[in-house]
Amino acid sequence: MARLIIFGAGPFAQLVCRYATSDLGLQVQAFTVDEPYLPAGPSAIDGIPLLGWHAVCERYAPADSKVFVAVGYRSMLARERVYHTIKHSGYTLANLLHPAAWIARDVVIHDNVIVMPGAVIEPGVTLGANNVIWSNATACHDSAIGDHNFIAANATLGGNVTIGARNFIGFSAVLMQGRRVGDDTLIGAQTLIDRDTQDLCAYVGTPARLLRTLDPATGVTISDQC
Repeated sequence: MARLIIFGAGPFAQLVCRYATSDLGLQVQAFTVDEPYLPAGPSAIDGIPLLGWHAVCERYAPADSKVFVAVGYRSMLARERVYHTIKHSGYTLANLLHPAAWIARDVVIHDNVIVMPGAVIEPGVTLGANNVIWSNATACHDSAIGDHNFIAANATLGGNVTIGARNFIGFSAVLMQGRRVGDDTLIGAQTLIDRDTQDLCAYVGTPARLLRTLDPATGVTISDQC
């Protein structure tokens, strides 16, 4: 049985664990976070140990275990930073492709990508590294999706769409065919993107309107209130 270590301890990491064990047949050996974020004393999630990253490196050899970075949507920059830390540590980063997703045979998928149940990835699509494709999202033919993006449930990307890095695309958002979304862009739930967007901006509405610009020091951040 393939062995997996999950970097993260929040709700997203716990959901990833359920998919990995129940639907993909993986053995999750540990959850891990950086040591400053560990709770005091021994800790576990659903009976699986929660360890500091340095302890994981001492206990589990890169040759024996893969890692999946399950850092959620609160900060796209944080997701990117953790990805690069693990990438440079010598561990292989896993892809988690749910069997109930439909992924065309010629799709190019980089590492640390999760594609959830009901998602459709059509022919000619490229998925960059560290992408989350949530349930029932659709990436239509010949689209190019960059790195570190979070695409929420039921979002639809039209054919030949180009997406950069560190973007959040909200529930049921629609990107019309051929549109370009650059970097560090927040697209709200049910937003219709019918034109190219600007970097470091938030968009809402149908059709989309510019809501605000974003601070480059923090990039795209999402709270439970957004």
